[in-house]
Amino acid sequence: MLVLPREIALGPVPWHGIRLEGVGEVLAAIPRHGRFLPRAEVEDDDRWQQVIPHLVVRSGQSVLAMRRLGRGSERRLRGQVTLGVGGHINAEDGPLEVAFLRGCLREWAEEVVSPAPATGRLVGLIKDGAGEVGRVHLGVLVMVTAGAAGVTVREEDKLEGRLLEVPDLEVLYLEMETWSQFVYDRLLRGVGEPIPAPTMEITLPASAPGLAGRLRE
Repeated sequence: MLVLPREIALGPVPWHGIRLEGVGEVLAAIPRHGRFLPRAEVEDDDRWQQVIPHLVVRSGQSVLAMRRLGRGSERRLRGQVTLGVGGHINAEDGPLEVAFLRGCLREWAEEVVSPAPATGRLVGLIKDGAGEVGRVHLGVLVMVTAGAAGVTVREEDKLEGRLLEVPDLEVLYLEMETWSQFVYDRLLRGVGEPIPAPTMEITLPASAPGLAGRLRE
């Protein structure tokens, strides 16, 4: 999986939460300092930060909320609610120069069905310095604008979910993963913080229609 040395990924001063800056620097560091290392070597070693895309999908006033099921690969997150599509970037995604963006496209294709193309804006970074999972992961926050038809979950053996209006997300807050709580608190709840102009935009392609999963209450 794709990793960066901690000091390169996070900088000299520890931080926690969302930073609406720094994406360009992290992406530029991947070709120079990134590595693909076996998961077993880095899963509990915070000297390496696993770089993960976190695609938050909005369609109109609704946000895609998903619950991780028992067949998901990360056992520590099973049962929790996430507002982000994404996962590890692997050597199969290509050379370091293109692996992150190719990995975003692969995760999009694997996890959701989108009847129309969507636009992803790379707007910031996410870090949970306190959690067991979060201390070895660095999220790249991608805010996705989907079409009016929305999106549905493809990997129904691993995820179930649906589009919910922002006020309806509150009842799921205590079940959310920390990264999703950060997104909800800072960018979704109430008016939310204005998002700066994105460092980069990517086009996420349409896919064949599929069946939506159901979010367990």
